[in-house]
Amino acid sequence: TIQTLSLSLSPSSLLSIMSRSALWRQETNVKEREAKTQLTFTNAIEEGRQNDHLKGIIHLIGPDDTFNIHPMLLQNISKSPYFQKCCEKLVDWNMVVDEIYYDCKHMEPWTAGAHKSPSTAFCLLLRLFTIRCTEKQMTLMLNHVDSPYIRCIGFLYLRYAAEPSTLWSWFEPYLHDEESVQIRQGKAETTVGKYCQMLLND
Repeated sequence: TIQTLSLSLSPSSLLSIMSRSALWRQETNVKEREAKTQLTFTNAIEEGRQNDHLKGIIHLIGPDDTFNIHPMLLQNISKSPYFQKCCEKLVDWNMVVDEIYYDCKHMEPWTAGAHKSPSTAFCLLLRLFTIRCTEKQMTLMLNHVDSPYIRCIGFLYLRYAAEPSTLWSWFEPYLHDEESVQIRQGKAETTVGKYCQMLLND
């Protein structure tokens, strides 16, 4: 029996068996979490594909599962607990916009610190990609009076995924917009207009 086996083993051998068992369980849990994370992202991508037929949708240019985001950044966003929560809790455009209003504090792709993690802004950008955005919704974002981050994420969405020939008509009215916005953490604020110029010149 297990009890008899335990009694016949030395303390060091028993500890070794228990350690291997704990490691096996930990590895199994990690694999399960990774599988759940991948499934959540896959479902979110499929959700966007189902919305492609909606009237007035801004059709994405390029892959509809990477959205022209750098592979390393995309991987980190899709695996982040915050993005996973966004996929579960934020089920439509209005909820994403509300989340931007409450949680976005800058427009960098990464948070500062010893252990870099994807920023709130880019997690919500990816969630917006997987939901999609109509032209009417985009116009509301770009003219939003409550938060410059709602506006800037709208511009970022367009820069990453909209038809290049349409960018000037979207951006031109805002190139000299004077609303202040924090682009880089710990740096001086700039304006929405300068951010638009930066995106176009990137």
